[in-house]
Amino acid sequence: MNLQLRELAIAYAVTAVAMLIGLLLMRAGGRAYFRWPVYSAMAMVLGVVSWNLLRKHVIPVEWAMTQGNALYYGALATYASVGFALGLLLGRLTGRKTAAASETSGSEP
Repeated sequence: MNLQLRELAIAYAVTAVAMLIGLLLMRAGGRAYFRWPVYSAMAMVLGVVSWNLLRKHVIPVEWAMTQGNALYYGALATYASVGFALGLLLGRLTGRKTAAASETSGSEP
């Protein structure tokens, strides 16, 4: 049980850090950071499901015995990419308006 909790913590940490990087790159608003822990848990679930689908349908079965390290780092890369993508999306949705953006989006006759 301790090993499973450790692996779960690693998966969450990888997903959360990647999502935080995406939020920081998009200069997200304050409400995105408030929701970040919950959304990163959801991103981890999406990463786990997508990794299981990839492993089942794309990766050869023999790799489970011969390429253990590659599968482990592939899973971490999947978690990171899903977290980063959702961080970019959330940052885009809650992004702060800059002065130049607010001037161009203003009402013009």
